[in-house]
Amino acid sequence: MIKAVIFDMDGLMFDTEKLYDIAWEHAGKQFGYVIKPEDLNPMRGANQTLVQQLFYKKFGPEFDFMKIRKSRIQYMEEYIGIHGLPHKTGLTELLQYLKERRYQIAVATSTHEETAHRYLSMEGIADYFGVCIYGDMAEKSKPDPEIYIKAVKRLGRQPEECLVLEDSPNGVQAGFQAGCPVVMIPDVIQPGNAEKQRTVKILPTLKEVICCLESSLNSLVRGV
Repeated sequence: MIKAVIFDMDGLMFDTEKLYDIAWEHAGKQFGYVIKPEDLNPMRGANQTLVQQLFYKKFGPEFDFMKIRKSRIQYMEEYIGIHGLPHKTGLTELLQYLKERRYQIAVATSTHEETAHRYLSMEGIADYFGVCIYGDMAEKSKPDPEIYIKAVKRLGRQPEECLVLEDSPNGVQAGFQAGCPVVMIPDVIQPGNAEKQRTVKILPTLKEVICCLESSLNSLVRGV
């Protein structure tokens, strides 16, 4: 029986992955690098340490990650300051539904605490989350399950009681390996065979999670 729901953030709650692509491309050009969306796909859902390692693997150790990342952050901050953060379809409805029915709600994001908390607060949804696990609170990055294991422990639940909502293959693998049922709401990367095998549902938007919780999801989790 599902008692808690754990949300990823970027690409799941907020439509930020495409903005990351544009911002990294902009920052790369400033330093003479061509950074394409396909270069970023292995990094989606990963923390800063793994992202840095993957950039070095792609462009070599001379890639000035911190300086280019600073340019990327500046671009995003300027954009968000003007346009705000676009919510994913169904986010507010799902959070309200979970709150009214007394589900525990958590967030487990690879984004650092300062940035993630600011985004959640800025969009007026921080108070929905009783448990928050940020990227700088875990030693290992998704697809390692550490961040979800920490979230489950903080919730005081068993993994099978905690539904993980994810948009990326890295996040799906992390939730699955933590022993949680996983629902994928794809964003930039569409699910492959691995994601289909590691999830109980693949849905188009967060709004459909409500229907799953009301109907078939608990039976799917139990294997009925």
